[in-house]
Amino acid sequence: MKMRIGSLLVVGVAVAICVVFMLSVRNASVEAANDSVAAQSQQAVGLKLFQTSINTQNDLLPLISNVFEQAFLPTAVHCPMIATNGCTLRIDVSCVFEDTGYPPSETINVSVTGASLPPVDPDASVSVDGVPQINFDARSFQWVQRSVPAGATATVSVQVEGNGSAFDRTETIDVFRN
Repeated sequence: MKMRIGSLLVVGVAVAICVVFMLSVRNASVEAANDSVAAQSQQAVGLKLFQTSINTQNDLLPLISNVFEQAFLPTAVHCPMIATNGCTLRIDVSCVFEDTGYPPSETINVSVTGASLPPVDPDASVSVDGVPQINFDARSFQWVQRSVPAGATATVSVQVEGNGSAFDRTETIDVFRN
């Protein structure tokens, strides 16, 4: 009986050591994953909406692969002087595409020009895959422009390219005070 209790105690201690080891390995890998995600992401916390601008187009825009066409006229947005910490822009673009070529892929490109601004996040050009047949499909994506100085005007331009046409499209630009 004593031998059996001793064996169970040894097994219990071994299991406990294994559990502690596995948890420490898991925590280390989660921390490493969080560090790599944090290195690739940007955050904008505690923003206050100042203004919103909405533009729509419902005309046919023929697309040519590798040639960017203006989806909207460039839009000037102003960061007010009262935004002493500057502004952050959220640019949302939605578009109905008709795919007529192969591969069925369109790209939306957003650029923001003005007072020495960093590039838009997450990337200026984003591929929005279509469907591999003549068909209409709606696609949407959002970009963020950080560090617009107080009192500055930034100009937002949206271009599209692909195989087919762009139809109904909407551009929404939100200006947040940091």
